[in-house]
Amino acid sequence: MHKLCPLLGPLRSKPPIVGSEEERARRQNTVNVSLRALVDLTKSQAIQFLEAKKFKLAIPGALQALKFARDVYGDGHIELVPSYVLLAEAHLGLSNLAQTEEYLSLANYSVLKNPDCSNLIRSQLHRDFGKLYLLKGEHQTALKHMANGIYYSSLELGPEHVDTAVGYYHCASIFFEMRRVEQGLAFFDKVVDIWYKYLATLQHKTDAGGLEPSQTTKACEILEKIYTTRKQYLGPEHIATGEAIYTLGLLHLFMGSTADAIQRVAEAGKIYDSQLGADHPSTKDVQQVLQQLQAAGGVAVAAAGGT
Repeated sequence: MHKLCPLLGPLRSKPPIVGSEEERARRQNTVNVSLRALVDLTKSQAIQFLEAKKFKLAIPGALQALKFARDVYGDGHIELVPSYVLLAEAHLGLSNLAQTEEYLSLANYSVLKNPDCSNLIRSQLHRDFGKLYLLKGEHQTALKHMANGIYYSSLELGPEHVDTAVGYYHCASIFFEMRRVEQGLAFFDKVVDIWYKYLATLQHKTDAGGLEPSQTTKACEILEKIYTTRKQYLGPEHIATGEAIYTLGLLHLFMGSTADAIQRVAEAGKIYDSQLGADHPSTKDVQQVLQQLQAAGGVAVAAAGGT
């Protein structure tokens, strides 16, 4: 509330006189500017709580964002969709499936009324519908929505983009719920491949290519889950397990977490060496990265398990 108060002044104050048509238009423009600022502020607060998985705390900000957006744009406008999606994701996190479906349906209604809606909004909406139907146990419907989410993300960003990879990850999760392990592992292969190629292009940079912190945090969760799952189904010494932990190590490197990167790349190096041999080009690549990390991290070698 203390963040909202400075922006509420223009909305609460009344003009001393009715004024001319030009003055009324100018005042209305000032009000709309304040309302848009309030929409941005309340949405950002809700997003922060969602990223922290504090779903209950995200709801008030999302509700305020929806209220202010309605005041500016009116019902059914496409600008209401982000607020509907935030509310849906907050309730999804709380397993309130009825409320989730209600907000997603409202968002879908606005999208249908606005055929020029962006592909990214369509992708996010289908992705959330997929999560909803997964929790409801309707796996085929969930897969259909996830596939549509991948399609729209691919149209906007490309099928090999790291944001599109999130859709592949969710498809894998659905297949695992259906006990279709082979298909799930195949989609995990796609996710790791996309992230490895992306990170390999950043070898001479010091950050994760300008990605938002929320994106890299989510990517860490995804790659950690893939690593754990591959270790479970394929074994801790399988080369695919090594690829997952190596890619995770590269991500930690570009996030600036040198100690975590050393630990994971060192583990990957042992797997590559045992499965491919010390003279294999891939093994040499991993060992070269590890040496660079150790040189930068100094005494962190011991924490990484050493070689």
